[in-house]
Amino acid sequence: MCDNHSSTKRHGSKLEHGKAHKKDHQKWTRRSFLASLGIGVLGSGMNLGGLSINAMARSKFLNRLVEADNDRVLILIQLSGGNDGLNTVIPFTNDIYYQKRPTIAISKQQSIQLNDNLGIHPSMSSIEPFWGEGELAIINNVGYENTNRSHARATDIWTTASGADQNSTSGWAGRYLIEDNPDFIINPPEFPLGVRIGGSATLFQSEFGNLGVTFGGASQFGQFLEQGGFYDQDNVPANEFGRSLSFARKIANSSFRYLESIQNAADQSGNFGEYPNSGLSRSLSVIARLIRGGLKTKVFLVSKGGFDTHNNQGGTDGGHANLLSDIADSVNAFYNDLKSDNLQDRALTMTFSEFGRTLDENSSNGTDHGSSAPVMAFGPVNGGIFGEHANLTDLDNQGDPIYKQDYRSIYRSILEDWFELETQESTTVLSGDFEKIDFVDSLAVSNEDINNSTPRSFRLEQNYPNPFNPVTTIGFKIAKAGDVRLQVFDIRGQLISTLINKRLSAGDHKIVFDATSLASGVYLYKLQTREGVLSKKMTLIK
Repeated sequence: MCDNHSSTKRHGSKLEHGKAHKKDHQKWTRRSFLASLGIGVLGSGMNLGGLSINAMARSKFLNRLVEADNDRVLILIQLSGGNDGLNTVIPFTNDIYYQKRPTIAISKQQSIQLNDNLGIHPSMSSIEPFWGEGELAIINNVGYENTNRSHARATDIWTTASGADQNSTSGWAGRYLIEDNPDFIINPPEFPLGVRIGGSATLFQSEFGNLGVTFGGASQFGQFLEQGGFYDQDNVPANEFGRSLSFARKIANSSFRYLESIQNAADQSGNFGEYPNSGLSRSLSVIARLIRGGLKTKVFLVSKGGFDTHNNQGGTDGGHANLLSDIADSVNAFYNDLKSDNLQDRALTMTFSEFGRTLDENSSNGTDHGSSAPVMAFGPVNGGIFGEHANLTDLDNQGDPIYKQDYRSIYRSILEDWFELETQESTTVLSGDFEKIDFVDSLAVSNEDINNSTPRSFRLEQNYPNPFNPVTTIGFKIAKAGDVRLQVFDIRGQLISTLINKRLSAGDHKIVFDATSLASGVYLYKLQTREGVLSKKMTLIK
């Protein structure tokens, strides 16, 4: 399906390669989940808040995650196209960097300094507080041996945890289900262990064909819930083909039950705080809602395209700067949202891209398909820089830095330190034993289930009546006297009203909320005390 490069630069990796480069893009399909970790889409799709959502069924990786007794979540942000790592984490004391990039290099004065030698792109200023608070880890010079520079092939390598000389075909969801999870058909889980939000609606194939179904809207979703499935499992020919067809239909029908749990979680929650107006931000806002709503999904994927910066990449301004700014602003908004009710330590976020960019700036003021690049991790991490930055004198046969940190080492660290798998299990998932990196804060959260973690020292009641028009009463109880804030938000996280913001005595309290001036819809009310934060939703119907 994709080119294999040899000692010469792979034809198609540069803009000036013309039709060959265009053909390379046509091969690039954004099959972008870390099937590296064995995750593939099993054809369950729906729309939530205007976003396409696909639920993923069990795989080898996810089977091990379901056994992990914790409520931790991994959010993967794919930087599709090949992010320029040298202009993301900048070696501002290295003269070679400036010699090779005469127009797009970032100066020391322009960069946000991390230490005496490295800085990050100035457009990522909104993640500077993460660095100061130890909530940002940067793993330098990540890659693998004999880097492949085809979008499609390089993405396949990252998403199957394989080497450049291996062609793994076991990343497809249907194949995983059929070969490794026959019990899924008999006893499917009540919630998806992986969710992909945004990106292409193309779903993965199995030996029985495409098992995927995308819901066109709420009415089609309701139709499924009413009927219990779209496919008749019994009305099939009485032969081997019929038995295979029935089996495939059973897989598809079973997978749809995930969507109900996603919808329920979304309906029971909302966002606290504003997000930038971008596709990535909207995707992360949905994830925040699903986490807050109690969905037990372990892994989420979102993607940000546009990183194939062959021309007019820009330095402090321009296309690449805008891409990095969106990453930083969206991640910042996401964690601010989670922090409003102390959920931030449950969510570990990691960026990845199929490859970095060339050391040399090209004639179009951009960069071409390169080799290694940094990986950033946010949230419950041991903040700091891990590994040495790319050595700009130690280059591969294509003139780019040689990787020093295998990308599968990052996966192992997440598997063992975040999801608490045993070494033998992570070795099985990754098909190899890779060095572990100590960037995950394994003590960030307890194993206590989210549904049992509500503080007992205070209580927030469901408003009554609910639904209401236009007046309702909100009750709550605090065990100790102290400062209390009770606020109402719309479903997008915008503040509507502050009902209480003062010191109250211990005991039961009630307050009337008048929504005469508001439109019908779902609203959220949030109680903040010294003991913690609680929130509930209410529905106004006029």
